Amino acid sequence: MDLDVLEAVAGTLNLREPNKEAVQSIAFEIAQHYDVDNKPRPFEGVVDSATGVGKTYVFAGAVEYLAQAQGVRNFVLIAPSRVILNKTIEQFTAGHRKSLLADMNAPVTLVTVDNFDSPAMAAIMDDDSRVKVYVFTVQALLKPKKKSDRRTHTFQEGLGAGLYDRLKKCDDLTVFADEHHAYYGPEFSTAIRDLHPWALIGLTATPHRRTPEDSIIFRYPLAAAIADQYVKTPVIVGRKDDKHDPTTKLLDGVTLLEHKRQIAERHASVHNLPRINPVMLVVARDITEAEQWADVLRDDAFQGGSYRDAVLVVHSRTVKEDHEEAELRRLTDIEDPASPIRVVISVAMLKEGWDVKNVYVLLSTQPSLSDILTEQVLGRGLRLPWGKYTGVEMLDTLEVLAHDRFEDLLRRRQVLNESFIDHRTRAVLRLNALGEQVVVRQTEQVSNPVIALPQATEPPAGGSAVEVGPGPAPVHVAGQPGLADAASREQVGATEVARMAQDLAPRQPIRVPLVKQMPIISHFSLTDITDFEQFRALGRRLRVDPDETLRRRLVGAKVITDASGVRRTELVISTAADTVKATGLLMSAEDLRALLTEAVLHSSVVSARPDRDGRERRAITPILDAFFDGLNGGADELLSAYLDRATAQLLAMVNAEARRFTAKPRHDEAVKQMTFEKIRVNTRPVSGNRHGAFDRRSAYDGWSSRALYAVEWFDSTPERDLANILDEDTSVEAWLRLHTGDLPIVWAADGRQYNPDFIALDTNGGGYLIEVKADKDLNTSDVQGKRDAAKRWANMVNVTEGVERRWTYLLLSETDIKSVKGSWPSLTKVGR
Repeated sequence: MDLDVLEAVAGTLNLREPNKEAVQSIAFEIAQHYDVDNKPRPFEGVVDSATGVGKTYVFAGAVEYLAQAQGVRNFVLIAPSRVILNKTIEQFTAGHRKSLLADMNAPVTLVTVDNFDSPAMAAIMDDDSRVKVYVFTVQALLKPKKKSDRRTHTFQEGLGAGLYDRLKKCDDLTVFADEHHAYYGPEFSTAIRDLHPWALIGLTATPHRRTPEDSIIFRYPLAAAIADQYVKTPVIVGRKDDKHDPTTKLLDGVTLLEHKRQIAERHASVHNLPRINPVMLVVARDITEAEQWADVLRDDAFQGGSYRDAVLVVHSRTVKEDHEEAELRRLTDIEDPASPIRVVISVAMLKEGWDVKNVYVLLSTQPSLSDILTEQVLGRGLRLPWGKYTGVEMLDTLEVLAHDRFEDLLRRRQVLNESFIDHRTRAVLRLNALGEQVVVRQTEQVSNPVIALPQATEPPAGGSAVEVGPGPAPVHVAGQPGLADAASREQVGATEVARMAQDLAPRQPIRVPLVKQMPIISHFSLTDITDFEQFRALGRRLRVDPDETLRRRLVGAKVITDASGVRRTELVISTAADTVKATGLLMSAEDLRALLTEAVLHSSVVSARPDRDGRERRAITPILDAFFDGLNGGADELLSAYLDRATAQLLAMVNAEARRFTAKPRHDEAVKQMTFEKIRVNTRPVSGNRHGAFDRRSAYDGWSSRALYAVEWFDSTPERDLANILDEDTSVEAWLRLHTGDLPIVWAADGRQYNPDFIALDTNGGGYLIEVKADKDLNTSDVQGKRDAAKRWANMVNVTEGVERRWTYLLLSETDIKSVKGSWPSLTKVGR
């Protein structure tokens, strides 16, 4: 096992902790199965991960790890429906807005039923440098019953075989069964197992009842996902009276929905986040009931007819089998902020694949609460619109409207608690009695009891513009399911709306130059590289001490001959620990050079540039000549053992050269003067103790008139310390804490923007852009790149006629701020 690769994969894909643990469990369990227990193929295991946590990232992480550490090149993901198939294809299509490939290092080629039958694809399938991800519905792998189903089983001229037969011959075939619980029918099970995979891994949030417990290699239950705040916190809402007619229930739901809509609008506006369209999901028992509830909503007497055109009803009569994909697409479209749909009424249509993030109210017409607390139903509303908790009460919760009276819910708390108690399982490394490292499964109980929420209090009346605190304290524990009555939840919503409506207006004008930045065009070519000595030095380091340079992980290669007589070379894990030793037959220097050439040509900085005349390919020659010269004849042994890591270091050098030649962001000549007059909205509790212990969750008031706003909030202690210096030094005329989007400066070739932390104006006519950084981050490449971009901004505005002040950029460390003892003039001298 390669623990370094595991960590690298988790970092590049930015995996949530449970998803990282799931990938680790897959890696550990496969190693235990084959390398320790010497069991026959296939390895089989199930990953049971709560809805909304991100099973697709588990799949992507496993592909990355197994491709890098185990040399696996053939992956199949089987989807239970066309909807999930299309969603997965989007996630593994380069350039698609939902694609994960930009964060993956594996050279992935997507193979589908629509593109597999061609000589070009056959060549890719035979190319061991490419990682193939085959994505099919399970129906495409079944033995054909009609002509349209034969494509994957019959002989294809472009492939020289049937696709199904080609997959069966892959020694490293690793199959992932998405929504694993859907494959327990004998036909489906046979179609998958007849592929004779090396590994078969199920992904699900609701394991089938026939799934053997010992086959579940990883479990992350819904109770843990709620507690860890990866999904919304459910609040189960009853009424204090006996009303439970459709009109009352729907009025409760849309009242909460409207509060959430207003709060979401303000939150998105304040934090420059994408707008969302909060909706309510009504789960009806049958078609008749669904239509009756829809009629109530569409009636002119209900909320003045405002929901007449805002209801979408989905059931078997509205969704024909051959149009199911189109209907589910229409359901997905409700995420669009411009969508008019506010309520979705569904009958038995809560299928996998409808993974929208904007369901905020869930209402079931079922009298039994247990029918709505299943993960299949509850999970439709648990996903977080912005990917994380906002700290705003009504945006982090899912309101679950129950038929039960509030008092009845309180009496049934123990029954409800059982719905949020489960256990989690993961594979970990331990030392046995002999001191040997082995894989064991660790299980722990997750208890997330339902709490009764305290009653809300009335919002303060007639609050001034300075009183921008959150009003009453939050009425639920984030990450802990709660019980409440409808009236108190509506009051909480109203309080949130009132609190967020308290705006902060700027006290005085601050004028700042605005510079339009032009598109960046990269002209980098491999021909720009003139320093070949660095590549020769890399070869020398590998030759002298490969263990230190490459941290001694991947070793060895072997030649595999499949049933058809085709020979291919595959990297393998070796047990060699202290010496470089390749097992099996070694790759030739010619083959190694060809693999390195393709790796460089397919790297992001080179592949973006057309190579119609072969110039880039020819320009690799002196680079590899120097590299192989540094190896001094040891290429076959060293690179056969360490090819993946050596390739990574070679590409890192090429990328570094590309960054040197990447064009800097260019400015338009037009510079405008902007008066900063944004209205801000504070959503945090306000503290008047701006010299006390720092709390990132709080906003601070008590600033002098030099501050543009009466209330400000910060990301760190040094930022607030700088604000105190600016506010208390009389040589400062005005200051402003900038937030995301206030003054964006393009600093990277890919269009990434940078927002400085502060603007300060002094009494001598100077203007300052200021950035505060921790000491440890000061010299990182990103911070230095942003500093250079801000300095170019200052240079541009300072040579422009009509700009009222001379502008300076200051990069300050936490040590700088501590050392000046509160003196602003001293800070202007120590800034970088």
